[in-house]
Amino acid sequence: MRSIEDILAAHADALSQGQPLAPNLEGLDDGETLRSLLAVAELVQQTLVPVQPSPSFVRNLGKGLLASARQSRKALTARTRRAALIGAAVLGSMVSVASVVGVIVYVVRHRSGRNLFA
Repeated sequence: MRSIEDILAAHADALSQGQPLAPNLEGLDDGETLRSLLAVAELVQQTLVPVQPSPSFVRNLGKGLLASARQSRKALTARTRRAALIGAAVLGSMVSVASVVGVIVYVVRHRSGRNLFA
Protein backbone atom coordinates (compact mmCIF):
# COMPACT_ATOMS: atom_id res chain seq x y z
CA MET A 1 0.00 0.00 0.00
CA ARG A 2 1.31 3.42 -0.91
CA SER A 3 1.87 6.05 1.73
CA ILE A 4 0.17 9.43 1.78
CA GLU A 5 3.52 11.05 0.95
CA ASP A 6 3.89 8.86 -2.16
CA ILE A 7 0.35 9.65 -3.33
CA LEU A 8 0.84 13.39 -2.79
CA ALA A 9 4.19 13.33 -4.59
CA ALA A 10 2.73 11.48 -7.58
CA HIS A 11 -0.20 13.91 -7.69
CA ALA A 12 2.12 16.93 -7.54
CA ASP A 13 4.27 15.49 -10.35
CA ALA A 14 1.20 14.90 -12.49
CA LEU A 15 -0.10 18.42 -11.83
CA SER A 16 3.24 20.01 -12.71
CA GLN A 17 3.15 18.17 -16.04
CA GLY A 18 -0.44 19.27 -16.71
CA GLN A 19 -1.88 15.78 -16.33
CA PRO A 20 -4.75 15.34 -13.89
CA LEU A 21 -4.37 12.34 -11.62
CA ALA A 22 -7.20 10.62 -9.78
CA PRO A 23 -5.53 8.19 -7.39
CA ASN A 24 -7.52 5.34 -5.89
CA LEU A 25 -8.10 6.31 -2.27
CA GLU A 26 -10.37 3.42 -1.34
CA GLY A 27 -9.39 1.60 1.82
CA LEU A 28 -7.11 4.36 3.12
CA ASP A 29 -7.63 5.40 6.73
CA ASP A 30 -6.91 9.02 5.84
CA GLY A 31 -8.80 8.99 2.55
CA GLU A 32 -10.92 12.03 3.32
CA THR A 33 -7.94 14.06 4.51
CA LEU A 34 -6.04 13.04 1.41
CA ARG A 35 -8.93 14.04 -0.85
CA SER A 36 -8.90 17.49 0.79
CA LEU A 37 -5.14 17.84 0.31
CA LEU A 38 -5.39 16.82 -3.35
CA ALA A 39 -8.22 19.34 -3.90
CA VAL A 40 -6.12 22.11 -2.32
CA ALA A 41 -3.17 21.15 -4.51
CA GLU A 42 -5.35 21.35 -7.63
CA LEU A 43 -6.71 24.77 -6.61
CA VAL A 44 -3.19 26.07 -5.99
CA GLN A 45 -2.06 24.72 -9.38
CA GLN A 46 -4.97 26.48 -11.10
CA THR A 47 -4.16 29.78 -9.39
CA LEU A 48 -0.47 29.78 -10.15
CA VAL A 49 0.57 31.55 -13.29
CA PRO A 50 4.00 31.34 -14.92
CA VAL A 51 6.10 34.47 -14.46
CA GLN A 52 9.21 35.73 -16.15
CA PRO A 53 11.80 37.46 -13.99
CA SER A 54 12.70 40.95 -15.04
CA PRO A 55 16.01 41.44 -16.85
CA SER A 56 17.30 43.57 -13.97
CA PHE A 57 16.53 40.78 -11.48
CA VAL A 58 18.38 38.24 -13.63
CA ARG A 59 21.32 40.64 -14.02
CA ASN A 60 21.47 41.39 -10.28
CA LEU A 61 21.18 37.71 -9.42
CA GLY A 62 24.07 36.90 -11.77
CA LYS A 63 26.21 39.65 -10.27
CA GLY A 64 25.39 38.49 -6.75
CA LEU A 65 26.27 34.88 -7.54
CA LEU A 66 29.57 35.90 -9.15
CA ALA A 67 30.45 38.09 -6.18
CA SER A 68 29.65 35.24 -3.81
CA ALA A 69 31.84 32.85 -5.81
CA ARG A 70 34.71 35.34 -5.77
CA GLN A 71 34.36 35.79 -2.01
CA SER A 72 34.42 32.02 -1.49
CA ARG A 73 37.57 31.75 -3.61
CA LYS A 74 39.23 34.52 -1.59
CA ALA A 75 38.37 32.73 1.67
CA LEU A 76 39.76 29.46 0.30
CA THR A 77 42.96 31.22 -0.81
CA ALA A 78 43.34 32.79 2.64
CA ARG A 79 42.88 29.38 4.32
CA THR A 80 45.41 27.80 1.96
CA ARG A 81 47.89 30.58 2.64
CA ARG A 82 47.40 30.20 6.40
CA ALA A 83 47.85 26.40 6.20
CA ALA A 84 51.06 26.83 4.17
CA LEU A 85 52.39 29.33 6.71
CA ILE A 86 51.64 26.99 9.62
CA GLY A 87 53.23 24.09 7.74
CA ALA A 88 56.36 26.14 7.07
CA ALA A 89 56.53 27.18 10.74
CA VAL A 90 56.25 23.54 11.87
CA LEU A 91 58.92 22.46 9.38
CA GLY A 92 61.19 25.30 10.50
CA SER A 93 60.73 24.31 14.14
CA MET A 94 61.58 20.70 13.34
CA VAL A 95 64.73 21.78 11.50
CA SER A 96 65.70 23.97 14.48
CA VAL A 97 65.22 21.11 16.95
CA ALA A 98 67.20 18.75 14.70
CA SER A 99 69.99 21.34 14.47
CA VAL A 100 70.13 21.73 18.25
CA VAL A 101 70.26 17.94 18.68
CA GLY A 102 73.01 17.77 16.05
CA VAL A 103 75.05 20.44 17.82
CA ILE A 104 74.65 18.66 21.18
CA VAL A 105 75.74 15.34 19.68
CA TYR A 106 78.71 17.02 17.98
CA VAL A 107 79.84 18.75 21.19
CA VAL A 108 79.44 15.60 23.28
CA ARG A 109 81.42 13.53 20.74
CA HIS A 110 84.28 15.95 20.57
CA ARG A 111 84.49 16.42 24.34
CA SER A 112 84.63 12.74 25.05
CA GLY A 113 86.83 11.97 22.07
CA ARG A 114 84.78 8.98 20.96
CA ASN A 115 81.81 8.21 18.77
CA LEU A 116 78.64 7.61 20.83
CA PHE A 117 76.70 5.96 18.01
CA ALA A 118 79.36 3.57 16.69
